[in-house]
Amino acid sequence: MRTAALLPASNARRRGVLRAVQVSLALIVFIAFLMPMFEISAMRGLGLRNPAGGNGLTMLSVADSLSESIAKAIRRAQLPEGVVAPIGEQVEGLRATGVCVTVGFVCAALLLFVTYTENLGVVYRRFRKPAMCALCAVAAGCLLAAVFSFQRFAAQVEAAIAAADPALEKVTNAFLQDGAPPVLQISPWAFVALGGLLLLLLAQVLLPRLEGGRRPSLLWFALPALVMYTSFVIGPAVSSIYLGFTSWDGITSASMRFIGWDNYRAILQSARFWGAATNTVLIAAVFTVLVNLLSLALAMAADKVAWGKNLFRSAFYVPVLISGIVAGFIWKIMFNYSFGVLNHIFNAMGLGSIRFLDIMPNALLSIIFVLIWQQAGYYMIIYLAALQGIPVELTEAARIDGASGRQVFRHITIPMLAGSFTINLTLALINGMKIFDQIAVMTDGGPGFSTETITYMIYKVGFGEMRQGYGTALAVILFLIIMVFGGLQVTMLRKREVQL
Repeated sequence: MRTAALLPASNARRRGVLRAVQVSLALIVFIAFLMPMFEISAMRGLGLRNPAGGNGLTMLSVADSLSESIAKAIRRAQLPEGVVAPIGEQVEGLRATGVCVTVGFVCAALLLFVTYTENLGVVYRRFRKPAMCALCAVAAGCLLAAVFSFQRFAAQVEAAIAAADPALEKVTNAFLQDGAPPVLQISPWAFVALGGLLLLLLAQVLLPRLEGGRRPSLLWFALPALVMYTSFVIGPAVSSIYLGFTSWDGITSASMRFIGWDNYRAILQSARFWGAATNTVLIAAVFTVLVNLLSLALAMAADKVAWGKNLFRSAFYVPVLISGIVAGFIWKIMFNYSFGVLNHIFNAMGLGSIRFLDIMPNALLSIIFVLIWQQAGYYMIIYLAALQGIPVELTEAARIDGASGRQVFRHITIPMLAGSFTINLTLALINGMKIFDQIAVMTDGGPGFSTETITYMIYKVGFGEMRQGYGTALAVILFLIIMVFGGLQVTMLRKREVQL
């Protein structure tokens, strides 16, 4: 009996592992297609800074730029009409590389979408395996064709450079940088994508059919929203990983050259980043603790008040409805050293004015105060809903047994709020780590960089200093930090929850 009871759980666990494996493989393939699979260096007229590395769309852009540059070089050389430089005949091979990789990228996106939605419980019935195998085969075939086309292009360019005709040689030399022949090579990302596709195809053939999805009718109903969210949120977020490996300035395509891990090395060696990271962790930790203590106190007060419950709840929640920018402006005026309301009160009391935003640590504490003031009402609502869900019988039985108010709070209220603690602590940690509005309005990251967080540094670097590639790498690091801290927090808090 015990073995039979464990079988469904074991099968569910196995299905979960198989789905996770397929989603991981599809994600690796998708990222590999985003990365530069082909690299061209020491060649003029590419429209990109050398070395030019890119995926399918980049290769199409390179092919167009090279065609235009060849046409201009032929006109400058004043060759007879109808004469084509040997290097010009090979541009179509480069364009074919771009087309093949682009088609493979579309197949990789479809593979990721199918495996991702299947992991959510969508059931694709009998057409799933043939469709997955076809997508894997088409993507792998396109990638192999792209590799073959690129290698053929490289060989033909070498042959064109060795052409004996002086007039044609003049045209060809116009594309040589410092007289050096171009270096055309295939990056490891092409082989990563090919290996991932083969493993994914092998998984479709060898692994058993995945059954036991959740109600397919409801998930198919939600599929349009999932498509929109994937297209405009998940897709761009995953695609931005590639930008972190480039020197893109956010405006010109000529600046988008692949520089590998240079952005990440520069970030980890930057004292400004470590200062921003320290501020981020400090704000998130202090805000998470204090806002939950305050919101729990507000919830208990609003739950116990005898009259005007709706009035108090609305009053506590009103700051949540105010925009972060507006809240920042309000408190910046109130904190003003010369004419702020708070300093006016302090002066009237004989305490003197306080520099809230001009010196540290006052500036950082002021930002945390505003953040708590604005968001405490939001977390209060969650605690209040949990408090009202505690059975009255439990507290009454505890009081009949002689428990004091403190004992009821410690042994009944706190354990019953464990689920709310998990939610609120996690949300507060995430919101504290991505604070932006209040800093932008109140301190602009100052004085100096003393109140700058990673989120605000991303904005200043990406849009102020026009280093989008560097800023995107910062965003990836912030995502990893939030994922690690949030995951650890949820894991620890889940263990303390009371299962009702």
